[in-house]
Amino acid sequence: MIDAAGPWGTGPFEVKDGTSTLEKRAPVVTLAPNKNYWNKDRMAKATFKFDNVISKQEAIEEVMKGGKMHIVTELLPQEAKQVEKSKHAKVVKNDAKTILVGVFNQNSPNSKWTDVNLRKAANLAVDRKAVLKDGGMGYGTIHPSFIQKGQFGYNSSLKPYGHKPDEAKKALNAAGVKEITIVAGEGHKGVVDALAKNFEAVGVKVNKDMSGAPKGDKWDIWLVEHFDGSPNYPMGVVFREFFGDSGGFRKMKNDTKFEGLQTKVLATTGDKEQGKLMQEMDKYVYDNANVLFLCSPAKLYAVSNKVNFVPYDTTVLELVESGWKK
Repeated sequence: MIDAAGPWGTGPFEVKDGTSTLEKRAPVVTLAPNKNYWNKDRMAKATFKFDNVISKQEAIEEVMKGGKMHIVTELLPQEAKQVEKSKHAKVVKNDAKTILVGVFNQNSPNSKWTDVNLRKAANLAVDRKAVLKDGGMGYGTIHPSFIQKGQFGYNSSLKPYGHKPDEAKKALNAAGVKEITIVAGEGHKGVVDALAKNFEAVGVKVNKDMSGAPKGDKWDIWLVEHFDGSPNYPMGVVFREFFGDSGGFRKMKNDTKFEGLQTKVLATTGDKEQGKLMQEMDKYVYDNANVLFLCSPAKLYAVSNKVNFVPYDTTVLELVESGWKK
């Protein structure tokens, strides 16, 4: 949060002008290298101006034609495909610590999704390769659970749920699941369309609610894209959000086993011990099919060919290593 005009700052950058809070942003915010920063091995390389007025599409067009904009963040897959056609810009793709999952509505009265076998059946109905290819235009990777390969707490014993439509159809039909409602934001329309094909192939009609977030009880699966902004603490930043008492995406009753694992993590300080608990927690979530596992969407940026841009796995816009190409 930048709540006062500059110059001020103790990090690699200092605020030169403009403010940016949750409630209001100045039209332009300027960050300049802080020449007094203590870490001389990590000095910022360029001044960055954030334009908070220009529309996203106009900014993309400016980057593509080599104009006044040089970096646009948070591209949708279809926008990235647009940028790939430019001679003046490129798409920077980062396999960040992001996840896209479907939250089951286990809190509605008489919810069928409290049945772990039914949640597993829904996972078996999904062709994740097709969802990533058709819905995410190939920008991303498929992982078995919440923690990606190479990240803290990754469990190499887990494999993505397979695509077994016959097995899924048998279980879903036996439970009387003939129709479901999937809630998502417009940015995930392609994913919802791909999921609809999967479920309709096993005899389940899909109603598409593109309002972004569920309202009331009459919905089944809510698509949520979330990221782990922590260096090595997925329990607090990711797992808690979906399954903890105060989780913003939690749509299920208390899970005493999960809470027990959470208590163990909070009482453990060593990285090795915490890593093992993260693996155990990821396996527990996987074994219980507590969400509809989909993919890890790549973070996409439109970047001018004049700029060297370095993204971070945490998705935080650090910018210290970024600057003009020499």
